[in-house]
Order: sequence, then structure tokens, then C-alpha cells
Amino acid sequence: MRITERLNIVGKQTLRSMIGGLFLFPAWISAAPLYDFESVWKKVLENSPSLKAKTMEVEAAKSASERAGLHWFPRLYTDLRTYNTNDPTLNFMGKLGQRAATQSDFSTMSVRSNPANYLDSNNHPYQNLNPNTANLFAKDTLNRPGSNTYSRGTLGMDLSLYEGGSQSALKEVRDKELEGTRLEREYFKRTLYLQTALAYQSSVIFEDSIREQDRLLNQLEIYLSSYRLDSSLNPLGHAGSLSLKSIKLRLGAEKRENELSRTETLESLKILSGGSIEEFRAEENSLIRFSENYLPFSSDLSQSNTVLSKVFDSYSNASKQKVKMENAKFLPKVGVYAEAYGYQGDRNFANAYNAGIYLQMNLLNPTDIGSRKEAIMRSEAAQAKATEVKIKENSNFLILLRKEKSLAETRVDAEKAYQIQSEQLRISQGLFKKGNIPIITLAESFSRTADALRKKSQSDLEYLKTRAELILYSGDIDENRN
Repeated sequence: MRITERLNIVGKQTLRSMIGGLFLFPAWISAAPLYDFESVWKKVLENSPSLKAKTMEVEAAKSASERAGLHWFPRLYTDLRTYNTNDPTLNFMGKLGQRAATQSDFSTMSVRSNPANYLDSNNHPYQNLNPNTANLFAKDTLNRPGSNTYSRGTLGMDLSLYEGGSQSALKEVRDKELEGTRLEREYFKRTLYLQTALAYQSSVIFEDSIREQDRLLNQLEIYLSSYRLDSSLNPLGHAGSLSLKSIKLRLGAEKRENELSRTETLESLKILSGGSIEEFRAEENSLIRFSENYLPFSSDLSQSNTVLSKVFDSYSNASKQKVKMENAKFLPKVGVYAEAYGYQGDRNFANAYNAGIYLQMNLLNPTDIGSRKEAIMRSEAAQAKATEVKIKENSNFLILLRKEKSLAETRVDAEKAYQIQSEQLRISQGLFKKGNIPIITLAESFSRTADALRKKSQSDLEYLKTRAELILYSGDIDENRN
């Protein structure tokens, strides 16, 4: 190839590179606002529907705990009713409650057949009408009182003195459940932080890969369009041309995959934030700086400090208190009570009271048989689960520590490999322009560069995922990012 032709080709290549560089960034990037991670996390924290639901669960558990703490307070109740009845018992009690019962209220049909209605004390028939003879016309007011209207009001108090320890145990259960719910929210908050950080920085990694792939695609396009390589008279050049086209297709497919993954990560942030985050672009930063700033961890963390193990410990302790609640079913209950009554009818208004002490005890209830044994088994099962989770959490933390160290070295090696391969590609391009190497060798250099770029992105993503998982075992998330 003549020197003048090579100079023309080089000029075309430079021009194409300058023009192509203008299109490396898609239009949506320039139009979308720039958000740093703290801004994104703040929106997620304030608008996450799942976190709001967990917060409401904590409030509900808090209310249950406070309500259980009031079990020593007396129970006050009232009952007000007005009723119309022809029932003999209710009518009699209504008149007696008014303290207005009269002799006529005791009249029955048997009064009419009383011998005193006809005979005097000497067993002689009455010669004249008298009050006794009037009994022949007496009404049956006791058995048939008719329909009458009464009003009754009751005000009562019930104070439990001893309930077998069931209510005290219930208070402990509610306290442990509140503690567990709060820890669940903290664990969910860490998981949400993990997902947000992973999605945010992954979009940066995908964007960096897309940018590098665009650069390689532009360079490939220059060689494919500027050089006459695909000729049947030049088998070596033809093979190199096919290799370049194959690499271009592969890079195009990988770029589309990265674009799809980037879109998915940004959409996941939109879901996590409850739709409060629209299209945006993440702030460019290195993976190491992002990890140090937002994904800190301590290698000295002990297994007892893991949030998930504390959650299971709380529920295990709650199960132990439920055993006490079951024991209380078979113990006596003692309390005092007092009631005041008010009666009103068509005769009078009166009041009364009733006060005393009571003892209640469950002698036999088939549904309670074996309940204590069941509670003990459930308590032991909860304790076993808590122990298992603690062991798993500790083991998982140690594995993540080793994995982080290994992936950190792998990521550095992958970064260096890509830099070396990029430099090798630059040198190969210069050698090809001078005619020192064939196109097939250049194509091989492009292929190795694409492979190095893919491995670099994969190692970055794996390291990011591991650092994000370690946040579950770190201390409290910085309040400045809350």
C-alpha cells in the first residue's frame, strides 16, 4: 500500500474518531439530571413503600406492647338499657329494683279460692260484704303482670389481683415482638440500602462498559470502512475482515446487554423509591471510592452483632414467655369487683350496689390439654432456629470477608489486564498502519481487548455485590445518609 494512501486513510481515521466521539453519549444522558448516591438514597428512604410498611408494623407492635402494659389497671364498664316486657320475672325484679313492690304485686288466682273469702273466723258465711269477699275478684298480677317499661343502668369495676402470670408474660411477649419488629425494620433498611447502592453503582459500571464498547466499535468501523480487506484475492485479509465483523457483532450484542442491564438497574431504583425517582444519570466515580464512602465494613465484627441473628433471638425469647402464658391457664385467678345499679319505672327511681371478691380456675378444658407441651416444643424450635441463624450469619460473614479480599485482587488484576490489552491494541494498530502485522493479528488484538473489558466489568460487578452484602454486617448506617 502506498504511503499517500496510508496518509489518506490515517486522516480519514482521525476525522471519523473525532466525529464518532460526539456520539459516544446518548441524548438521554445529557437531558437527564445528575444525582449523587446520597440524593438517591434519601429519596428511597423517604418514599419506599416497603419501608413505610415496615415502619407501620413497628408502630403496631409498639401499640400492642403499650396496651399489654395496662393489664394491672382496673376494667371499668357500663350497661344502660330501657326495655318493655311482659315476662313475670323481669316485671317483678323491675318493681323490686325500684323498691316499690306492693302487696297487690303478689296477687295470684289462688286468692279467689281462699276459704276466708266466704267464711268468718267462726266458719259462718258472711252476711255482709267485706274486704275478704273482694278477693273473689282479685287479679293474677304476679303471673300475668302485663307489659311494662323499665330502665336499668349498671356501672362496674373489675380489678384482677392475680391471673397466674399470664398478663405479665403477655407483656414480655409483646416487648420481645416489638424488639424483633424494630430489628426487622433495621435489617430491611440495610437490605434496601444494599439494593440501592448495588443498583446505583452497577449503572455506573454498565455506563463505563458501554462507553468503552462504543470506542472499540468506532475503531472497528474505521478499519472495516477504510480498508479494502474483504477480497477473494486476499484470503488473509478476507479472514481478518470476517474476524473484525464477528467482533463488531459480538461487541454490539454485549453493548445491548449492558444497555438493558443499565435500564433495569435504573428502573429498580424507581421502584425502590416508590416512583419518586424519574430518569437520571448517576455521578461518575470509581468503584473503590464509592465502596470506601458508602459501603464500609469492619473485619472485627462478631457474630452477636448481626441484625438478623438478633431478630431470631428476640422471637426466641418471646416463645419462652408464651410457655408461661400456657402455664397460667391451669392456675387460679383472683380479683375484686363492684357494681352500682340504677332502676327506673312508672313507680319510682332507686339504686343499689354489689361488691365482692372472686376466684376462678380452669378445672377441665379439653382444648387446653397439651397446650403447654406445644408451647415448649415451639420455644425449643425457635431457639434452635436462632442458633442456626447465628452460626450461618457468622460463617457467611467470614466467607464474605475472604471473598472480598480475593475479588479485590481479581478486580485489580482485571483492571491492569484491560489497561495492558488496550495499550497492546494501540501498538497493534500502529504496526498495522505501517504494514508490519496482518489484519488477522489486529483482529485478534481487538478480540482480546473485548474479552478483557468484559472480564473487567464482571469483576467490578462481583466485587460491588460482595461489598454491598457486607453492609448487612456493618454498624449502623451513617445518619447523614438517612
